[in-house]
Amino acid sequence: MPNLKYLLVVLAFTIFVSGCSKSDDDVAFERLEDLNKPQYTIAALVGAASEPYVGKVFPNAVEKQFSTVTDMIIALETKHVDAVVFTRATFEGVLEEKPNKFQILDQPVGEIDIHMAISPNTKLTNLQAEINEFLRAKKANGTLERAYKYWAIDHETAMPDIPQVQSATKKLVVGTLGTLTPLSFYSGGDLVGFDIELIKRFAAQYGYEIEFRVEDIVSLLADTEFGKIDLISGSVMYSDERAERVIFPETPLFSMPISVMTRKSPASSVVPNEQSHDENFFSKLSNSFEKTLIHEDRYKMILDGLKVTLILAVGSLILGTILGFIFCMLKRSKIKIVSTAMEAFIALMSGLPIVLTLMICFYIVFSGTGLNEIVIAIIAFAIDFGCYVAIILNSGIEGVAVGEIEAAQAMGMSNLQIFAKIIFPQAIQKIFGVYRRQVISLIKATSIVGYIAVQDLTKVSDIIRARTYDAFFSLIFTAIIYFVIARVCIFLLDAAERRLNRRKRNVE
Repeated sequence: MPNLKYLLVVLAFTIFVSGCSKSDDDVAFERLEDLNKPQYTIAALVGAASEPYVGKVFPNAVEKQFSTVTDMIIALETKHVDAVVFTRATFEGVLEEKPNKFQILDQPVGEIDIHMAISPNTKLTNLQAEINEFLRAKKANGTLERAYKYWAIDHETAMPDIPQVQSATKKLVVGTLGTLTPLSFYSGGDLVGFDIELIKRFAAQYGYEIEFRVEDIVSLLADTEFGKIDLISGSVMYSDERAERVIFPETPLFSMPISVMTRKSPASSVVPNEQSHDENFFSKLSNSFEKTLIHEDRYKMILDGLKVTLILAVGSLILGTILGFIFCMLKRSKIKIVSTAMEAFIALMSGLPIVLTLMICFYIVFSGTGLNEIVIAIIAFAIDFGCYVAIILNSGIEGVAVGEIEAAQAMGMSNLQIFAKIIFPQAIQKIFGVYRRQVISLIKATSIVGYIAVQDLTKVSDIIRARTYDAFFSLIFTAIIYFVIARVCIFLLDAAERRLNRRKRNVE
């Protein structure tokens, strides 16, 4: 298996490069003014209320935007940026994982209120009043303060005892980040944190059944605005622009300092023990493996993500192949309006990026239908795959020799018999190689399903990366799994192609 050999070579090279020490040319930043220079790059979270502080405090520096906090932290560690601007509580969680890598500058750049956010289009008519009443009471009796201390100061990771909802009479769809320590994160496969505790207390008090949706902040705000979710659990920084799109409760959860985190300079970092580079490297590799897969049984999350990925791939493959056949027949219809409409549809779908097809299906076509996100994703991928199958199959049909069709007609065979026994079998044999490549593309395309809060293999990898701030094993392990899935599919399709070829030879 030459491809497997290539994979092992690439993996070995990646491990070697990741183990090579980078040059220790970091500058020791002590003040905010030290970073306000054109040669330095400051990371900001796109859409976050902390983002404007970068331009205000560091007008001379270069701003670089990221979609997740995890990506910002990893970019800082790998020296793609020189500093990160975000909430201090989050940075303190990072220091728990990597105490010798980073430092938080003493001077904050500002302070901002952290809120829940209510959908203006929620169907729960009393939700806003209930949230306001709940937060007022919990602030007055000290619950908010105690919960903040438990998660943000004591750095606990286990959910406290909360009364269970006995007979839920209504359902609350809650959006949460799931990747932001200490507010909303995974511990041992369970969703925990300050935000999650408050939502569960709210649900217990008002009789709600909770459905959590894990997304990034941009998707959360969009889903809240459109009514796909009723409430964002917390972690939402207030801004006037956001207040035009969602409803903020009267009582903020807490106020949080906005701080700056940089790498520690070599002089202030802990000096490693005198040992060989190989021993140090393999020790780090072992620790990375343990944190990514073993700690808190995180391998179980990967298995759950793998199951979702396989469901998406198999479901989309079967439905997409069926749709491809139907689309091809409609495209070849003798009814002009039908064939023209189908050609236009195939041309349109083939020209759209798959992520747009997915989001159009989720936010527009199937919005309000109540369909499960996985079902919507399967339909979206199947439509896209089906359009390509229709194009491929049509080219195979066009490639069948006219003489064979005319001979079959001379023998008195019906059009249906000619298609089933002459045209279709030959077309399948002609297109099978191209079809196989399209199947592999479909499997890889399913990795974008996290955009609509489906926790597939790639999304789970992101969640684990958000806890460990270690990109190596979560990404490499995910890549290996996708490679194995693709190789198994190729093996099965090759076996099917050999069987088709044997049948062809037997007929001949």
